[in-house]
Amino acid sequence: MNIELKITLWALACAYAILNSFIYSWSFWSAFDINILQFASFSDIFPSILYTITIPCIVAVIGLASAEFWDRIQRKTYSILGREILVLGKHYNYMQTIISMASGITFTACSFILIVLIYIYYKKPVSVQEFVTSEFGQFTIPILISFIAIFIILYKTNFLKELNLKRQLCIIIICFIPSVCFIWGHVNSSNIKNGIDTFLIESDGKCKSPSDVKYRYISSISDKVFAMSLSDSSVCIFKYDSLKLTPENGIAHMKALPINSI
Repeated sequence: MNIELKITLWALACAYAILNSFIYSWSFWSAFDINILQFASFSDIFPSILYTITIPCIVAVIGLASAEFWDRIQRKTYSILGREILVLGKHYNYMQTIISMASGITFTACSFILIVLIYIYYKKPVSVQEFVTSEFGQFTIPILISFIAIFIILYKTNFLKELNLKRQLCIIIICFIPSVCFIWGHVNSSNIKNGIDTFLIESDGKCKSPSDVKYRYISSISDKVFAMSLSDSSVCIFKYDSLKLTPENGIAHMKALPINSI
């Protein structure tokens, strides 16, 4: 039984990692209107995606763990104070749980509605599609979905019930990491399109184009390179034997470097 349970947990963990990889890949490559699976196999994509999302996921886990630790301190404080006011009767703990859950849901819902109203007031999107595809929508919608998933799993299911006090933290992390992967993919693709910390590419196997057209590096998968043309934002996909990557921002500031620093 234990062996079967371990196999099941490993299978779920692998499926969860693959799901997050798909979410990151979809978020990243949709910015360039590319279905990456048409140009590379999943076995080629998976390792590079896992490497890319490791750091933000670790940061998210640390942040959520810290928030959970602070929440436990608060609950411990409330429980100590609660002993002094047990005169409320045997239903005190139940009432406290209901009030805590209701206040959390109300605060989350009101905060989201307020943020949406502020965005609509200042940006005035003309359609729902414009709102969803905006920078604001790309960040808030995944987070809202995570909050809904946390509430449903935490209060409507027995998932991970055997973990007791650690259950809430685990569910929060499990529900938030897909949002982190989606947002991280969107941030990385936006940085590339906007020329933030990007590289210009030189290779022995470029696409056919005029000699003065420069290409910005997007990613490399297996033996293929993906680059974006700076002239028309088209995407060039080619195989290569060698690559030269030059910091794009470094070229603009090269003249400002002191001669003796080279």
